[in-house]
Amino acid sequence: MSTAEQQFLEFREFTFELIRHQQAIAERLGLNLTDFKALGLLHRRGDMTPKNLVEAMGMSAAAMTSIIDRLEKARYVERKRGGGDRRSVKVHALEGSEKKVERLYKSLRELTETLVASYSKKDLKVIANYLSTATKAFREATAKLQSS
Repeated sequence: MSTAEQQFLEFREFTFELIRHQQAIAERLGLNLTDFKALGLLHRRGDMTPKNLVEAMGMSAAAMTSIIDRLEKARYVERKRGGGDRRSVKVHALEGSEKKVERLYKSLRELTETLVASYSKKDLKVIANYLSTATKAFREATAKLQSS
């Protein structure tokens, strides 16, 4: 097996474990993984319109409506009407929802801090660059899958 093939398999294993970890957090919050991912977008990016969520997650508007409904029912988000235009709606995470999620990431954060401390600053720059580039590659590969 070539080095490139071995690295690809290691990367696939990494993403498998990453998804398993997210699934475990979602389950602890009483959410499915897709709803948890939408909540995470709101935590990272702030208030979003349902249309923005649809575009970011690559889902249909109907599916997103169901996601927002479930997150609202679970008391993680709420819809807010925009100023003068009653048709304008933004979805935002309720206060305290991010703390519930962060609490569940605590063990991973601690393990990551220990891991990061074992690398040099030069190594960490290479790792950060790799992760940034890999993120872009995922976006491109996903876009190709969604367009075909």
